[in-house]
Amino acid sequence: MSKGRVLKMNFAGRFIDLLGQQMYGGPVPSVVELIANAWDADADRVEITIPENLTVSGAEIVVRDWGEGMSFEEINDHYLNIGYERRQRGERTKKGRLVMGRKGIGKLAGFGIAEDIIIHSVKEGHLVEFKLNYTELKSRETLEGYTFTPDVDQDCNEPNGVTVIYKNLKAKRNIDIESFRRSMGRRFALGAVKMEIKINGVPLTSEDLEFEHRVPQDGWHEEEAPGFGKVCYWFGFLKAPIQDSELRGASVFARERVAQMTPFFFNLAGGINGQVGLEYLTGQVKSEVLDSTIDHIATPRQTVNWQFGQAPILEKWGQEKIKELCRDWKKRREENNLKKFKHNYSELYPLIQPLPDQERKDLISALEKIARIETIGEEEFEVISRSIVSGVQRESVRKVIHRINAAHEDAMEDLYQAIKEWDVISAVALAEVVQGKIEIIRQFEKHINERLPEKKKGGLDMQTFIRDHPWLLGQEYEYLRPADFHKERGVDKWIEEVLQETDIEFAKNKEDREKRRFDLLCMVHELKIVVLELMRPGENADYDHLSRLLRYVTKIQAAISDSSTELSYRNKAVYGLLIADGITSDRSLQTILENNRNIVGAVTWKALFRDVEGRYRDFFEVLRMKAPEDPRIKGLVDFGK
Repeated sequence: MSKGRVLKMNFAGRFIDLLGQQMYGGPVPSVVELIANAWDADADRVEITIPENLTVSGAEIVVRDWGEGMSFEEINDHYLNIGYERRQRGERTKKGRLVMGRKGIGKLAGFGIAEDIIIHSVKEGHLVEFKLNYTELKSRETLEGYTFTPDVDQDCNEPNGVTVIYKNLKAKRNIDIESFRRSMGRRFALGAVKMEIKINGVPLTSEDLEFEHRVPQDGWHEEEAPGFGKVCYWFGFLKAPIQDSELRGASVFARERVAQMTPFFFNLAGGINGQVGLEYLTGQVKSEVLDSTIDHIATPRQTVNWQFGQAPILEKWGQEKIKELCRDWKKRREENNLKKFKHNYSELYPLIQPLPDQERKDLISALEKIARIETIGEEEFEVISRSIVSGVQRESVRKVIHRINAAHEDAMEDLYQAIKEWDVISAVALAEVVQGKIEIIRQFEKHINERLPEKKKGGLDMQTFIRDHPWLLGQEYEYLRPADFHKERGVDKWIEEVLQETDIEFAKNKEDREKRRFDLLCMVHELKIVVLELMRPGENADYDHLSRLLRYVTKIQAAISDSSTELSYRNKAVYGLLIADGITSDRSLQTILENNRNIVGAVTWKALFRDVEGRYRDFFEVLRMKAPEDPRIKGLVDFGK
């Protein structure tokens, strides 16, 4: 232990808040300053240890570098001399690295997240360790000439390097380690920094981004910005819009360290060709001019002063570069969309070909213009193209086609308005369908209230009504078709046999078995078989009715599972639904429903009508929002109220 030596600080106590607590809040900027120090100390590697839970007692952040370390004298003369400019010792380190540190205040960054900062420095076999306490330093009116004795000042056999420990953390919540890693990685030009950085033992690497297009394809491109100097960059467009704001736009670096954080587009105003491309664009720009003779970077290295020195020249360069990139992106997106969407309307050629020449040309031209819209997806395009082609004979649709073709390529607003008009037309068409369905629901409800029979020869009955309009049961039943037991139709005939076999089980004697025939409505499609028991008006459903329906369903399920059943049947789900005026409150009936809710259900006609009509009313509200003041929509929606 060296006797009598003291460490000395030189700055006002209030600087602790101004330069630490307020300027460097959060773990990322606080740790970044230590990485920069390690770089300037010629470290080949840095290891960061950070707990996911920063709020527990004893949690601490440790940053260890294997750089050249600091001697007692260097700590006194440089480290504790707040505001000392590192570059007074030269622009480059002994290994030839451009020095990152400049202002000499980053060492206070730890006070943004910790009450105590412990520095453990080893150089040439000698260890100096001391602690800086936030409350103690802040309480002093001045630290001019403030001295204190280090906790350790002795020889050791450790390798050179500095370990900084942030203790008694001020964090109010936990952090996501992966998010911390990404944020750290974005603050250094990792492809250029020749220093290994590990976080909790895992090396920090560049993000593995899925690019649709990158300039250049690999690495960095270098060019001379007129009047400014050398600029290195890469830009890339991702395959999907970027959700993470820290990834959007350009990060600007000076001396391999971030100078301008994202989201940043060189302060570019709107209205550029291909502006939607900004949602997909990410990249990095390097310029040493920003941090050379004149320092253009604001503390704590989050932004560049773009009105100062030569920064406006780089800003103008960046704006032109982004405009160029977005123009190219738009062109590529249009070409790709045309290739990708061509097959969608080629399937519609049987409908397009018979049209008169001019109508056919206008229609194809309109489809190609829609395909060029940057934001349109394949599924959305397919819906629009099919709707326009199927409605081309309508005057309103032809007007939309003409508007689309009249819109100039660069006048996206005109094209959007034309598409919006198509949305209204589509909404009107859908509203007309919904209007008709609501009217049918009301008519059917009226018939039920008037005691429409369950089955009736030569007249209207419940089964016929449901068979012709299966959506009356709900939208999920819309694509069912009635099973045809009078023709040889594979699945239908097979179902009939199972139902007849089951029905005989319920006959009480031989005479009943001979006379009895199941009295059900069965609906099917590729994935589902629905067995419907429609009770005659005025009759309540009871335990016997439901148990018989359950038996139908389970018998069909068993037949489907049979190893001898054709493969085409085995993927079908089976569901039984009982509908009646009322349902008895028998507890045993409720138990069947509760235990078998996935395969059988029971509902009253009144509840069924209320639910289905309510869904279509909700749909009406969605349609109304398309164009609330459009008279075509307004009239239909008012009808639905």
